[in-house]
Amino acid sequence: MRPPRNGVTRGVGVTQQPDDAWSDICEVELAARNAAVARENIRSAALDTLIDTRAWQLRDEPPLPDLQRSQDAARSARTRQEWAEWHREQAGRHRATLDDLIAHHERAADRLEGGGGGS
Repeated sequence: MRPPRNGVTRGVGVTQQPDDAWSDICEVELAARNAAVARENIRSAALDTLIDTRAWQLRDEPPLPDLQRSQDAARSARTRQEWAEWHREQAGRHRATLDDLIAHHERAADRLEGGGGGS
């Protein structure tokens, strides 16, 4: 018995595709996979280059001079102090807002308990 060709229906709802259509599909899938592998290889090579370059730079960097080290320490201390000040001021702003909110709710509760109604 000869196999069906050129999209001839075999049985109920089963169609045999021509061999060249399957090979076209396989070639497209293969090309897509090859492209994905190539992109991954490029990414991997770029990452390897970055790691190698940075490792080389770290080996060849001279140690920081004492003056620069002390300037960095002073800058860090100044930055920490500025952030601490900002947080204290922010806490004050939050405290004022919350105090006002607490007072508002206490007045509303007093009005409700006194039979005045409202909020």
